[in-house]
Amino acid sequence: MHPVIEYLLKMSVSVAAVSLFYYAVLRRLTFYNWNRYYLLLYSAFCFILPFIDARQTIHSISKISNSGLINQIPAIYQFRNGSIPAVGQVSSYSIDPGLAFLILVIVGTAMMLARFGLQVFSYLKVLRNATLVSEDGVKIYHVEKQISPFSFGNAIFYNPEMHRPEELKDIILHEYIHVRQRHSVDILWGELLCILNWYNPFAWLIRHAIRQNLEFIADQKVLENQVDMRQYQYLLLKVAGVPGFRIANQFSFSSLKQRIIMMNKARSNRLFLSAFLLAMPLLAVLVVIFRDDISQMADSDKVSQLRSFLEDTPIKTNRKILYISGIIMDAETNKPVSNLPLNISYNDTLVKSIRTDERGFYYQEIKIIPPKNNASSENTKLLFQKTSYSLSYVGHQFSQFGLLKNPNMEKYGVFGGFEIIFLSRKGSNDIPSDFYSISKSAFFESNPSGNIRHSLKSYLTDSSQKFLAEHTLKVNFRKAHPWPQNVITKFGKGYFNRDKELVGYEGMTQFYLDGKKADYNAVNEAFKSYPYLIDQTQEYKNRAERGLCKEIFYLTFPLHKAAPPVALLKGNIESKTVSEFDLETLRNEPYFLDGFRQTYGVGSNLMPAKNEVRKVVLFKGRLARYYDPKCERIWWIETRPEAEVFERPDLAKVNF
Repeated sequence: MHPVIEYLLKMSVSVAAVSLFYYAVLRRLTFYNWNRYYLLLYSAFCFILPFIDARQTIHSISKISNSGLINQIPAIYQFRNGSIPAVGQVSSYSIDPGLAFLILVIVGTAMMLARFGLQVFSYLKVLRNATLVSEDGVKIYHVEKQISPFSFGNAIFYNPEMHRPEELKDIILHEYIHVRQRHSVDILWGELLCILNWYNPFAWLIRHAIRQNLEFIADQKVLENQVDMRQYQYLLLKVAGVPGFRIANQFSFSSLKQRIIMMNKARSNRLFLSAFLLAMPLLAVLVVIFRDDISQMADSDKVSQLRSFLEDTPIKTNRKILYISGIIMDAETNKPVSNLPLNISYNDTLVKSIRTDERGFYYQEIKIIPPKNNASSENTKLLFQKTSYSLSYVGHQFSQFGLLKNPNMEKYGVFGGFEIIFLSRKGSNDIPSDFYSISKSAFFESNPSGNIRHSLKSYLTDSSQKFLAEHTLKVNFRKAHPWPQNVITKFGKGYFNRDKELVGYEGMTQFYLDGKKADYNAVNEAFKSYPYLIDQTQEYKNRAERGLCKEIFYLTFPLHKAAPPVALLKGNIESKTVSEFDLETLRNEPYFLDGFRQTYGVGSNLMPAKNEVRKVVLFKGRLARYYDPKCERIWWIETRPEAEVFERPDLAKVNF
């Protein structure tokens, strides 16, 4: 069989298996996000699966190989000389079927690409004729054509004349979910899948499943926002049948009956998540089906091959080397851990046992033969066994491009780092293990040749001093403050939070409180009556190296809040004329923009343009304190249509 035809056959079988498993097992479950990742990842894996050669794995498991169980599963290679002739085996009276099939596939793919190009052209035509009404994070366009509302990329399109204002809120929310969750990526992947597999009906089923599942996700999120289910379903029925665009997320996507069924369906029990585990054996079976003839393999052992990588002789220039090295210290005493047994595994196979020296230093070179079948990555593990320390292993993952080519340091590009590890003992929960990494490239750039082991030991010993000082600071803080009371505690030169995490250093970390620079004492004062841990919506970290923070922003007010009761509006609102309002006022006073509080360092922090402002309202007294207990005045600025303003107060019921 021609290699291209064999690849297409394997890929088609994989796509069919992925599609059938979804429709038979997963489709009726309400784990829509899980289904989304299944459809994307497994359909993408179908392009890789035909390249996987399982012969070595099957051969290395001698009990299975010898039992004959694997041989009972049909394999693709058994059909190579069957009904599908190979290219070149042309009869005397007809064209080569293999060549004809390849030509047909290429022509069909070209036609599908042309079809996709027409869809893109239609979308661009609508985009050119649409009117941009908002571009705050998500672009919103008004169109005059009779089309169903849809979204694509970072834009939402709808015809405002076709829908009432109360309907538009639900429509925009639905499409906003599509945009924020980047559902257009899924749509485009479904189109690409059908372009490359146009001849495979199961590819079209996956494409339909992807689109349908995205609507399930959006429908679920809309209903979670307190939208009336019955009214929402009536809205879906109202826009059904209106023309849309195939490459976009359409509000009126077909299969309305199934969408309504899933909306009313009870949530699936979490026990049914185990159904996703069944997909793994499915892939294993496909790999076995795609195997080559095992009997053609040389009678060699994988473990022996891996052990042969570790040699004490000089390194040959046609080998690649993985350098595993680091220093291990006791997390409590800060003393080197000497004579610690370490097992090095390569792709889950033990290849070498070593021990740390008197300085806690370990070092090993692994000679790597480039992976077969263009495998992109390998991995090693440093395992700690039968010790009094709590850590079990440290993993290293690397690619074939992340290794050194020869001892003269001619690089493919160094990947990963050397570890400085502080190990905690079992049962010592108050002093956890601590990890630091030193760039491999930094070492090899400063030590291009010579005795690598000796140079690396000196380099890591010198470099470990700064990490030793930081780790000592962490340990001493935990001893001095077993139960930190403040949001931020300054200890030595470091700043620690209530979770006893080192978040920054004096002179390195800047604190902000409600958008203004502040010191850590002001932060503690603002949150002195708050619970033990600050809510994630009130603390925003801008991290730098080693997870430390350059800036930490704290908020004592919410960025948005549900619309207040109408009774709270009366007497506490003052309307302003837009043309007479001075925008410079907003630089010194708090304000909301289209429903969101604008604060430096957090959220959008936008200043509207004068020509964008549609409404200016001043909230006073109790109403202002509803949004922020510290404020007597807060400005409410609107630049969007009323239906698009988030959690908009019912201003229509107030007499200004």
